[in-house]
Amino acid sequence: MKSHDEKVKIIYKVLSKVYDLMDLILFSNNMSNPRKALAAQLPNVHIKILDVCCGTGNSSIAIGCKNSNNSVVGIDLSKDMLKIANKKTLKHKFSNITFREMNAMYMDFQDGSFDVVTISLALHEMPQDVINPVLAEIKRVLKAGGKFYIIDWGKPKHFISSILFSVFPTLFEPKGFNQFLNISWDKLLLQYGLELENIEDYNFTKLIIAIGKENLACVKPKALAEA
Repeated sequence: MKSHDEKVKIIYKVLSKVYDLMDLILFSNNMSNPRKALAAQLPNVHIKILDVCCGTGNSSIAIGCKNSNNSVVGIDLSKDMLKIANKKTLKHKFSNITFREMNAMYMDFQDGSFDVVTISLALHEMPQDVINPVLAEIKRVLKAGGKFYIIDWGKPKHFISSILFSVFPTLFEPKGFNQFLNISWDKLLLQYGLELENIEDYNFTKLIIAIGKENLACVKPKALAEA
């Protein structure tokens, strides 16, 4: 039986060829693009940013392009996704963005290494036994007082978008997807010493913003259904 890591590598070896079509279709409008919104919230100063499960680098590039003084590191398990991400940065000559092959459950970074950590459209794909160590690692590498940004799917409010969204998960997303959409983000994040600051709604997604709190100790994580 293949491990979660092996399954991810196999799936994204195929999806890497078409992954960027999703951004072209869903995020073509800059006003409703959560990656652009995330990048716009970050100050253009010398801070270190980690993009977890960066895929083909769309969030990393949105941040690095908008904020030339930010230093962005993207990590992912998939060599195929990272190959595309690296091609993009070379093509556009982004000197402040780098990518590394790395497992988000066991990051090769010291405690408190980053001012900002992001993860985009990845948590909904993970089983609970993967989400737990990933969020714990994110809290570990995030500085106290640092910001954590999550981009992930949310229920659309517009009628036509809602119809499209009712079909999309059935075809492409894992069984627990509807459960994921109903997560209580404040309770889930608090389990990892992260305090919810705000949730912004976009067309098909949410931008969830949290702060790493030194005085909020991690407690034993609960299942998503209990969060």
